[in-house]
Formats: sequence, structure tokens, C-alpha cells
Amino acid sequence: MSTEDQKPWYRQFWCWFVFAPLGVWVIAMIGTVIVLNGNMDDLVVDDYSQLGKTYIQERAAYDRADALGVGARVHVQRDSGRVTLALEGLDKPPENLKVKLVHPTIAKRDLGVEVHRDQTGLYRGGTGSAIDNRRYVIIEPADGSWRLRGELKAQVGDLRLGGSDGDRGA
Repeated sequence: MSTEDQKPWYRQFWCWFVFAPLGVWVIAMIGTVIVLNGNMDDLVVDDYSQLGKTYIQERAAYDRADALGVGARVHVQRDSGRVTLALEGLDKPPENLKVKLVHPTIAKRDLGVEVHRDQTGLYRGGTGSAIDNRRYVIIEPADGSWRLRGELKAQVGDLRLGGSDGDRGA
């Protein structure tokens, strides 16, 4: 009997030759699952319903904003996250509005702020963090009776929504 036959199983060359690639493969698959779960894109934001494999956008809230003639001028200070907006077209504007700054692909980077009307009639509020890249801006009252939507391009701070010449919630 040779000394190699007397070694424990875990010191045998053939044990590691067979099982080491399997262990590396298991670790690689676990790492792949972790990376894929952490980087999933969330692409659908707004009033959509799924019908089969298609998404249908609910337009009722946008149509109500059009019927009321609601419009808004929005100014976003990107470095501080401050949002100022002027609402147009309503005889009795609400005291508070909900503003969502939606990232096009990453749901974790969506920002929301409730803006309050001051004595000058402007709505002001802040997200508390800087706003980068392109964002979709969605404005609605607390009751959700109407909604405005537009796209704030990268490096731009002003946006006009609804009204006579603005974006109609594209």
C-alpha cells in the first residue's frame, strides 16, 4: 500500500479535480442571481392596466385636466431639489398638490413631494435631494381628480404642462 492511498479523502488530487469546478459554478450562479435581482428595470409608471401582455394607459385623469383647462409652469432647482409651480386654469385651486419626479427606468430613484400654496399663489416644496438626469413630472391634487404629465429633459429646469400650449400628458 502506498502513502497516497493512506491520505484522507480531502487530500486526494482526484477529489479536488472533480468537485472544485462544481463549487466554482455554484458560487458563480449565486453571484449572477444576486446581480440580476439588484439591477432590474422598473419601466411602467402611471395609470396603466395590463391586458394580456400589453399595457393600456388610463387617460381619464388627463382628459379631466384638459376639460378643466388646467395647466402648470414648473421650475425645478436640480441641485437642491426645490420645486416651484404656478397652476393655471382653476377658479378654486387646491391648497396642496402631489408632484412626482419619476426616473425613466429605475423606480428606486423616483422622487415625490407635496407642494403647498403660499400667499403669492405659487406652490413650493422640496425633495430633499438633488435631481439628476431626465425625469417625468406628474402633478395631481390629493384627491386625484385630474393629472398633468410632462418630461423634464436633462439639464433643464423649466417645464410647461397642459393649458393652451403645453404638453398634454404624452
